[in-house]
Amino acid sequence: MFEQSQHSSSITPSLSDNSISGMANNSMLNSQTLEEYCWYWGAATKEEISAAMENQQNGTFAVRDASTKGQYTLTLRIDGTNKLIKILVENGRCGFTQDSMDFDSMASLVQFYQTCSLRDFNEKLDTCLLYPLKSPQSLTCQNSMKSDSTIDPSYRVSLLKCTFEAIHAEYDRVSRRYDQLFNQQLALNEEYNRKQRTESAYADALKIFERKIAELKTTISGEKDLNDRDRESLTINIELQEERMEEIGKAQNLMRAAIQNIGLSLQKINEELGRLKPLLLKLHKKCEKYRDKLLEMSKQKVTHAQLDRVVQSVSLALDSEPSTLSTFLLRISLPMSSWCCECWLWHQATKDESIALIRSLMNDFDNSNVSTDGIFLIRPSSSRIGFYALEISKDGNVHSCLIEYRDPRTTIDHSGGYGFAQTQMLFASLMDFVRYYSAVPLKEHNSVLDTPLITPALTGNIVYCKCEFGIFFGTIR
Repeated sequence: MFEQSQHSSSITPSLSDNSISGMANNSMLNSQTLEEYCWYWGAATKEEISAAMENQQNGTFAVRDASTKGQYTLTLRIDGTNKLIKILVENGRCGFTQDSMDFDSMASLVQFYQTCSLRDFNEKLDTCLLYPLKSPQSLTCQNSMKSDSTIDPSYRVSLLKCTFEAIHAEYDRVSRRYDQLFNQQLALNEEYNRKQRTESAYADALKIFERKIAELKTTISGEKDLNDRDRESLTINIELQEERMEEIGKAQNLMRAAIQNIGLSLQKINEELGRLKPLLLKLHKKCEKYRDKLLEMSKQKVTHAQLDRVVQSVSLALDSEPSTLSTFLLRISLPMSSWCCECWLWHQATKDESIALIRSLMNDFDNSNVSTDGIFLIRPSSSRIGFYALEISKDGNVHSCLIEYRDPRTTIDHSGGYGFAQTQMLFASLMDFVRYYSAVPLKEHNSVLDTPLITPALTGNIVYCKCEFGIFFGTIR
């Protein structure tokens, strides 16, 4: 089921995925890290960058420190003029607005807008970040982005489709959860009201019994002519009434406890509904945004019908998704800026190129005393059309695993999705596959691969790298 390459050099003590992501979150926004990138101009003035921008082509960009400490300014060349765009930084996140703090590093923000137009932020800025303006301090541009042209359109369509599929799967899953909670809320509200009416009836019954007992006691104490037999009969009646009151009191207490528990459940449901509602709106907008982006790729012949088939396949796959898996995936949160499709999906790679890239990163990690396990890349399978291959590092080796895709539109029970070959654990999107195995070791699939997906191999800036197989997409860390 898997293949392995030759051993690399020494294996270093491992760090958890949380510690690695924590290191990234704490360091990627500081100037020391940014100085590694040739598009970062540090404390340069607006005038210095403006002068360097003269006669540059549209899409040329640079980032410098803003006048407010800890903030940054993006200078973008468009339509022959320079546009200044504020980059906000807060709590280890950055973005152009408070509502779009989606990136955990400046490099991730720049990388994202290499393939996505800034029109999403401002409709007048219809360009990507195409050409980094090399700072005077940068002697080499090893960490620069591809600067001779935009990413190949077919490659961009593949990335956009992967993202569209992922966002729609998350939107559909959250929508189903919202509907489930809403129906639970309706049922619990009905039960809450019914139990409140019952508790109120118990309270009324207790008042009746209290009044009746008080009357009986008054009769016993007030009627001096009562004979012993009648007095005993009234006393027994009082005892029976008090026993019945005790039973009703216990039932009332149980009902009050049930009402309290339902109230707590309703409170939790209301809180989750309140959290999911804005998320649903955000995901819906993202779905529409990526649909529009794909439809704009007219030369690649992307059609409404194609995207509708993607939506249908995702929805059918979710119909058969186990509730435990749905709940698990809803709880997994990955920083999309460093785990987006661009960071691990390489549509133009061969197996040899993928292994070479991962090996180069393993060598870098070895030199940095960081665990080399869990570096991964996904590419289309060269032997099975419609399938994918996962390359992942473990114990100094790079293993290859086949990722099968079963189209739920063509199966009898409409189950389907992405998963390891000959297994029943299937995912509605390739991103769901990555999210799940970022938290669960792959030893479920193969006992040798006792590691989760830890480090996307394309995290960082996309560059042209050279190896023995020629020039290909990769990253330099």
